[in-house]
Amino acid sequence: MTSNMPSSRLLSLDVFRGLTIIAMIVVNSPNTYGELSHAHWVGINFADLVFPFFILIVGVAISLGFKNIDSSSPQLPDILKKVWRRALTLIGLGLVVNLFYTHFEQIRLLGVLQRIGIVYLVCCYLAIYCSTKTVVKVGVAILLLYWLFILLVPAPGLPSGHLVRGENIINWFDQFVPGMLWRGTWDPEGLLSTFPAVVTGIMGMLIGHIIVKGKGNLPTTVMNLFVFGFVTFSLGCIWSLGFPFIKQAWTSSFVLATGGIGAMILASMMWYTDVKGFRSGTKVATIFGANAITAYVLHVIIEKFLDWQVAGISIHNSYIGLMSSMGVSDFFSATVWVILFLCVCFVPVYVLYRKQIFIKI
Repeated sequence: MTSNMPSSRLLSLDVFRGLTIIAMIVVNSPNTYGELSHAHWVGINFADLVFPFFILIVGVAISLGFKNIDSSSPQLPDILKKVWRRALTLIGLGLVVNLFYTHFEQIRLLGVLQRIGIVYLVCCYLAIYCSTKTVVKVGVAILLLYWLFILLVPAPGLPSGHLVRGENIINWFDQFVPGMLWRGTWDPEGLLSTFPAVVTGIMGMLIGHIIVKGKGNLPTTVMNLFVFGFVTFSLGCIWSLGFPFIKQAWTSSFVLATGGIGAMILASMMWYTDVKGFRSGTKVATIFGANAITAYVLHVIIEKFLDWQVAGISIHNSYIGLMSSMGVSDFFSATVWVILFLCVCFVPVYVLYRKQIFIKI
Protein backbone atom coordinates (compact mmCIF):
# COMPACT_ATOMS: atom_id res chain seq x y z
CA MET A 1 0.00 0.00 0.00
CA THR A 2 1.32 3.44 -0.91
CA SER A 3 0.05 6.89 -0.11
CA ASN A 4 1.39 10.30 -1.10
CA MET A 5 -1.43 12.27 0.50
CA PRO A 6 -1.15 13.22 4.15
CA SER A 7 -3.76 11.86 6.52
CA SER A 8 -5.19 14.03 9.26
CA ARG A 9 -2.33 12.78 11.41
CA LEU A 10 1.10 11.61 10.33
CA LEU A 11 1.79 8.16 11.76
CA SER A 12 5.53 8.82 11.64
CA LEU A 13 5.20 11.46 14.39
CA ASP A 14 3.50 8.98 16.73
CA VAL A 15 6.04 6.28 15.92
CA PHE A 16 8.96 8.66 16.47
CA ARG A 17 7.49 9.75 19.81
CA GLY A 18 6.88 6.16 20.84
CA LEU A 19 10.36 4.96 19.89
CA THR A 20 11.82 7.88 21.81
CA ILE A 21 9.89 6.90 24.95
CA ILE A 22 10.94 3.26 24.52
CA ALA A 23 14.56 4.35 24.20
CA MET A 24 14.19 6.59 27.26
CA ILE A 25 12.88 3.67 29.32
CA VAL A 26 15.71 1.44 28.10
CA VAL A 27 18.52 3.89 28.86
CA ASN A 28 17.02 4.67 32.29
CA SER A 29 16.95 0.98 33.19
CA PRO A 30 19.46 -0.16 35.84
CA ASN A 31 22.76 -1.74 34.77
CA THR A 32 22.88 -0.17 31.31
CA TYR A 33 26.33 0.45 29.88
CA GLY A 34 28.12 1.15 26.62
CA GLU A 35 25.95 2.99 24.09
CA LEU A 36 22.95 2.65 26.43
CA SER A 37 24.70 4.84 29.00
CA HIS A 38 25.30 8.56 28.67
CA ALA A 39 28.75 9.73 27.66
CA HIS A 40 30.79 10.60 30.75
CA TRP A 41 31.28 14.12 29.39
CA VAL A 42 32.50 14.69 25.81
CA GLY A 43 30.91 12.68 23.01
CA ILE A 44 27.55 11.34 21.94
CA ASN A 45 26.32 7.87 22.82
CA PHE A 46 22.97 6.45 21.75
CA ALA A 47 21.57 7.34 25.18
CA ASP A 48 22.46 11.01 24.61
CA LEU A 49 20.09 11.22 21.64
CA VAL A 50 16.93 10.33 23.55
CA PHE A 51 16.23 13.53 25.49
CA PRO A 52 16.91 15.84 22.50
CA PHE A 53 14.60 13.71 20.36
CA PHE A 54 11.77 14.12 22.85
CA ILE A 55 12.22 17.89 22.89
CA LEU A 56 12.33 17.85 19.09
CA ILE A 57 8.94 16.14 18.90
CA VAL A 58 7.56 18.71 21.35
CA GLY A 59 8.69 21.44 18.98
CA VAL A 60 7.15 19.65 16.00
CA ALA A 61 3.82 19.35 17.83
CA ILE A 62 3.88 23.06 18.67
CA SER A 63 4.53 24.03 15.06
CA LEU A 64 1.69 21.82 13.79
CA GLY A 65 -0.71 22.81 16.55
CA PHE A 66 -0.13 26.55 16.23
CA LYS A 67 0.04 26.78 12.44
CA ASN A 68 -3.21 28.81 12.33
CA ILE A 69 -2.65 30.73 15.58
CA ASP A 70 -1.00 34.14 15.90
CA SER A 71 -1.11 37.15 18.20
CA SER A 72 -4.34 38.39 16.60
CA SER A 73 -6.29 35.15 17.10
CA PRO A 74 -9.51 35.77 19.10
CA GLN A 75 -9.05 32.54 21.06
CA LEU A 76 -5.52 33.52 22.15
CA PRO A 77 -6.31 34.12 25.87
CA ASP A 78 -7.77 30.61 26.22
CA ILE A 79 -4.84 29.11 24.31
CA LEU A 80 -2.30 30.83 26.56
CA LYS A 81 -4.11 29.54 29.64
CA LYS A 82 -3.81 26.00 28.28
CA VAL A 83 -0.14 26.56 27.46
CA TRP A 84 0.64 27.75 30.99
CA ARG A 85 -1.40 24.93 32.54
CA ARG A 86 0.42 22.33 30.47
CA ALA A 87 3.86 23.79 31.19
CA LEU A 88 3.21 24.02 34.93
CA THR A 89 1.79 20.48 34.96
CA LEU A 90 4.97 19.18 33.33
CA ILE A 91 7.11 21.03 35.86
CA GLY A 92 4.97 19.73 38.73
CA LEU A 93 5.17 16.16 37.44
CA GLY A 94 8.93 16.57 37.19
CA LEU A 95 9.12 17.51 40.85
CA VAL A 96 7.05 14.45 41.79
CA VAL A 97 9.21 12.16 39.65
CA ASN A 98 12.34 13.56 41.32
CA LEU A 99 10.94 12.63 44.73
CA PHE A 100 10.97 8.97 43.70
CA TYR A 101 14.63 9.21 42.69
CA THR A 102 15.67 10.99 45.89
CA HIS A 103 13.51 8.80 48.15
CA PHE A 104 11.64 11.86 49.42
CA GLU A 105 14.77 13.06 51.23
CA GLN A 106 15.48 16.20 49.20
CA ILE A 107 13.78 18.38 46.63
CA ARG A 108 15.43 18.57 43.22
CA LEU A 109 13.97 21.54 41.37
CA LEU A 110 15.65 20.73 38.05
CA GLY A 111 14.96 17.72 35.88
CA VAL A 112 13.85 16.23 32.57
CA LEU A 113 10.15 17.08 32.70
CA GLN A 114 10.91 20.53 34.13
CA ARG A 115 13.15 21.27 31.15
CA ILE A 116 10.51 20.00 28.74
CA GLY A 117 7.92 22.25 30.41
CA ILE A 118 10.13 25.33 30.13
CA VAL A 119 11.06 24.62 26.51
CA TYR A 120 7.39 24.02 25.68
CA LEU A 121 6.37 27.33 27.25
CA VAL A 122 9.05 29.39 25.47
CA CYS A 123 8.49 27.73 22.09
CA CYS A 124 4.72 28.26 22.30
CA TYR A 125 5.26 31.98 22.77
CA LEU A 126 7.73 32.03 19.88
CA ALA A 127 5.23 30.20 17.67
CA ILE A 128 2.48 32.70 18.51
CA TYR A 129 4.34 36.01 18.45
CA CYS A 130 7.26 35.48 16.06
CA SER A 131 7.64 34.76 12.35
CA THR A 132 9.65 31.74 11.24
CA LYS A 133 12.57 34.01 10.26
CA THR A 134 12.56 35.59 13.71
CA VAL A 135 12.45 32.17 15.37
CA VAL A 136 15.50 31.12 13.34
CA LYS A 137 17.34 34.30 14.35
CA VAL A 138 16.51 33.68 18.02
CA GLY A 139 17.83 30.13 17.78
CA VAL A 140 21.07 31.17 16.07
CA ALA A 141 21.59 34.00 18.56
CA ILE A 142 21.16 31.69 21.56
CA LEU A 143 23.64 29.13 20.21
CA LEU A 144 26.25 31.77 19.38
CA LEU A 145 25.85 33.70 22.64
CA TYR A 146 26.00 30.48 24.67
CA TRP A 147 29.25 29.53 22.95
CA LEU A 148 30.76 33.00 23.38
CA PHE A 149 29.69 33.12 27.02
CA ILE A 150 31.52 29.86 27.76
CA LEU A 151 34.49 30.92 25.64
CA LEU A 152 34.96 34.39 27.12
CA VAL A 153 33.48 34.42 30.65
CA PRO A 154 35.55 32.66 33.34
CA ALA A 155 34.07 31.03 36.41
CA PRO A 156 35.69 32.09 39.70
CA GLY A 157 39.05 30.37 39.98
CA LEU A 158 38.93 29.02 36.43
CA PRO A 159 40.18 30.38 33.10
CA SER A 160 37.70 31.40 30.43
CA GLY A 161 36.80 28.64 28.00
CA HIS A 162 37.45 25.97 30.65
CA LEU A 163 35.05 23.12 29.89
CA VAL A 164 35.94 20.25 32.23
CA ARG A 165 33.16 18.16 33.79
CA GLY A 166 31.96 19.96 36.92
CA GLU A 167 34.53 22.73 36.47
CA ASN A 168 33.09 25.31 34.08
CA ILE A 169 30.97 28.43 34.05
CA ILE A 170 27.80 26.43 33.20
CA ASN A 171 28.12 24.12 36.18
CA TRP A 172 29.23 26.98 38.43
CA PHE A 173 25.84 28.64 38.07
CA ASP A 174 24.09 25.50 39.31
CA GLN A 175 25.28 26.09 42.86
CA PHE A 176 22.75 28.91 43.14
CA VAL A 177 19.81 26.53 42.55
CA PRO A 178 18.07 25.64 45.83
CA GLY A 179 17.74 21.99 46.78
CA MET A 180 19.51 18.94 45.47
CA LEU A 181 21.75 18.89 42.38
CA TRP A 182 21.89 15.63 40.45
CA ARG A 183 25.69 15.53 40.32
CA GLY A 184 26.25 16.88 43.81
CA THR A 185 27.67 20.29 42.91
CA TRP A 186 26.10 20.66 39.44
CA ASP A 187 23.20 19.38 37.38
CA PRO A 188 22.95 18.06 33.79
CA GLU A 189 19.59 19.86 33.50
CA GLY A 190 21.05 23.07 34.90
CA LEU A 191 20.02 26.69 34.51
CA LEU A 192 22.20 27.95 31.67
CA SER A 193 22.06 24.76 29.59
CA THR A 194 18.29 25.19 29.38
CA PHE A 195 18.83 28.08 26.94
CA PRO A 196 20.35 25.92 24.16
CA ALA A 197 17.76 23.24 24.99
CA VAL A 198 15.17 25.79 23.86
CA VAL A 199 16.93 25.78 20.48
CA THR A 200 16.38 22.03 20.27
CA GLY A 201 12.69 22.86 20.61
CA ILE A 202 13.10 25.52 17.92
CA MET A 203 14.65 22.92 15.61
CA GLY A 204 11.55 20.81 16.19
CA MET A 205 9.43 23.82 15.26
CA LEU A 206 11.39 24.20 12.02
CA ILE A 207 10.86 20.52 11.26
CA GLY A 208 7.14 21.10 11.83
CA HIS A 209 7.29 24.15 9.55
CA ILE A 210 8.81 22.01 6.79
CA ILE A 211 6.01 19.47 7.24
CA VAL A 212 3.30 22.16 7.10
CA LYS A 213 4.82 23.80 4.02
CA GLY A 214 5.08 20.40 2.32
CA LYS A 215 1.28 20.27 2.18
CA GLY A 216 0.24 17.23 0.12
CA ASN A 217 3.65 16.42 -1.35
CA LEU A 218 5.05 14.01 1.21
CA PRO A 219 7.97 12.71 -0.90
CA THR A 220 9.27 16.28 -1.27
CA THR A 221 8.71 16.89 2.45
CA VAL A 222 10.74 13.78 3.27
CA MET A 223 13.61 15.00 1.08
CA ASN A 224 13.50 18.50 2.57
CA LEU A 225 13.56 17.08 6.09
CA PHE A 226 16.51 14.86 5.25
CA VAL A 227 18.45 17.75 3.70
CA PHE A 228 17.65 19.95 6.72
CA GLY A 229 18.86 17.20 9.03
CA PHE A 230 22.02 16.51 7.07
CA VAL A 231 22.99 20.19 6.88
CA THR A 232 22.42 20.87 10.59
CA PHE A 233 24.19 17.64 11.57
CA SER A 234 27.18 18.60 9.42
CA LEU A 235 27.29 22.09 10.93
CA GLY A 236 27.22 20.54 14.40
CA CYS A 237 30.11 18.24 13.55
CA ILE A 238 32.16 21.17 12.24
CA TRP A 239 31.37 23.28 15.32
CA SER A 240 32.33 20.37 17.59
CA LEU A 241 35.94 20.83 16.54
CA GLY A 242 36.01 23.98 18.68
CA PHE A 243 32.99 23.41 20.92
CA PRO A 244 32.69 19.67 21.63
CA PHE A 245 29.56 17.55 21.91
CA ILE A 246 28.58 17.60 25.59
CA LYS A 247 25.05 16.50 26.39
CA GLN A 248 25.31 17.44 30.07
CA ALA A 249 26.16 21.03 29.09
CA TRP A 250 23.88 20.92 26.01
CA THR A 251 26.55 22.57 23.87
CA SER A 252 25.63 24.34 20.64
CA SER A 253 27.31 21.65 18.52
CA PHE A 254 25.30 19.02 20.41
CA VAL A 255 22.06 20.88 19.62
CA LEU A 256 22.75 20.97 15.88
CA ALA A 257 24.06 17.41 15.60
CA THR A 258 21.29 15.73 17.61
CA GLY A 259 18.62 17.86 15.95
CA GLY A 260 19.98 16.91 12.54
CA ILE A 261 20.04 13.21 13.40
CA GLY A 262 16.46 13.46 14.68
CA ALA A 263 15.29 15.17 11.49
CA MET A 264 16.89 12.48 9.30
CA ILE A 265 15.38 9.67 11.38
CA LEU A 266 11.94 11.31 11.25
CA ALA A 267 12.30 11.71 7.47
CA SER A 268 13.09 8.00 7.18
CA MET A 269 10.08 7.09 9.31
CA MET A 270 7.85 9.39 7.29
CA TRP A 271 8.97 7.69 4.08
CA TYR A 272 8.31 4.25 5.62
CA THR A 273 4.91 4.89 7.21
CA ASP A 274 3.32 7.89 5.48
CA VAL A 275 4.73 7.69 1.95
CA LYS A 276 5.01 3.92 1.44
CA GLY A 277 2.19 3.10 3.86
CA PHE A 278 4.07 0.35 5.71
CA ARG A 279 2.86 -0.56 9.20
CA SER A 280 5.04 -3.52 10.13
CA GLY A 281 6.96 -2.93 13.37
CA THR A 282 5.15 0.28 14.29
CA LYS A 283 2.39 -0.97 16.64
CA VAL A 284 4.33 -1.08 19.92
CA ALA A 285 5.86 2.35 19.28
CA THR A 286 2.44 3.78 18.44
CA ILE A 287 1.01 2.43 21.71
CA PHE A 288 3.84 3.95 23.76
CA GLY A 289 3.59 7.22 21.84
CA ALA A 290 -0.15 7.53 22.47
CA ASN A 291 0.51 8.09 26.20
CA ALA A 292 4.13 9.24 26.13
CA ILE A 293 4.30 11.33 29.31
CA THR A 294 2.22 8.75 31.19
CA ALA A 295 4.64 6.03 30.10
CA TYR A 296 7.59 8.12 31.28
CA VAL A 297 6.11 8.73 34.74
CA LEU A 298 4.97 5.10 35.11
CA HIS A 299 8.40 3.74 34.23
CA VAL A 300 9.92 5.71 37.11
CA ILE A 301 7.32 4.38 39.56
CA ILE A 302 7.77 0.79 38.32
CA GLU A 303 11.56 1.07 38.47
CA LYS A 304 11.45 2.26 42.06
CA PHE A 305 8.97 -0.46 42.99
CA LEU A 306 11.34 -3.12 41.61
CA ASP A 307 14.19 -1.56 43.62
CA TRP A 308 12.09 -1.27 46.80
CA GLN A 309 13.74 -3.33 49.53
CA VAL A 310 11.65 -5.61 51.74
CA ALA A 311 13.58 -7.34 54.52
CA GLY A 312 16.79 -6.02 52.98
CA ILE A 313 16.23 -7.31 49.45
CA SER A 314 14.46 -6.10 46.33
CA ILE A 315 13.14 -7.76 43.18
CA HIS A 316 15.99 -6.25 41.19
CA ASN A 317 18.64 -7.45 43.65
CA SER A 318 17.07 -10.92 43.69
CA TYR A 319 17.25 -11.01 39.91
CA ILE A 320 20.93 -10.00 39.92
CA GLY A 321 21.68 -12.69 42.50
CA LEU A 322 19.87 -15.33 40.44
CA MET A 323 21.72 -14.41 37.24
CA SER A 324 25.03 -14.42 39.11
CA SER A 325 24.34 -17.87 40.58
CA MET A 326 23.59 -19.17 37.09
CA GLY A 327 26.98 -17.90 35.88
CA VAL A 328 25.58 -15.76 33.04
CA SER A 329 27.50 -12.74 31.74
CA ASP A 330 26.74 -9.20 32.87
CA PHE A 331 25.77 -8.33 29.30
CA PHE A 332 23.19 -11.13 29.10
CA SER A 333 21.85 -10.34 32.56
CA ALA A 334 21.46 -6.62 31.80
CA THR A 335 19.87 -7.32 28.39
CA VAL A 336 17.26 -9.68 29.80
CA TRP A 337 16.45 -7.25 32.61
CA VAL A 338 15.95 -4.35 30.19
CA ILE A 339 13.63 -6.45 28.01
CA LEU A 340 11.59 -7.62 31.00
CA PHE A 341 11.43 -4.09 32.39
CA LEU A 342 10.23 -2.74 29.06
CA CYS A 343 7.54 -5.44 28.88
CA VAL A 344 6.31 -4.57 32.37
CA CYS A 345 6.15 -0.88 31.41
CA PHE A 346 4.24 -1.80 28.25
CA VAL A 347 1.36 -3.43 30.14
CA PRO A 348 -0.28 -0.29 31.60
CA VAL A 349 0.08 1.79 28.41
CA TYR A 350 -1.33 -1.12 26.39
CA VAL A 351 -4.36 -1.29 28.69
CA LEU A 352 -4.88 2.46 28.28
CA TYR A 353 -4.55 2.14 24.50
CA ARG A 354 -7.02 -0.74 24.30
CA LYS A 355 -9.54 1.26 26.32
CA GLN A 356 -8.86 4.29 24.09
CA ILE A 357 -7.75 6.33 27.10
CA PHE A 358 -5.22 8.97 26.15
CA ILE A 359 -4.01 11.03 29.08
CA LYS A 360 -3.24 14.51 27.82
CA ILE A 361 -1.44 17.13 29.84
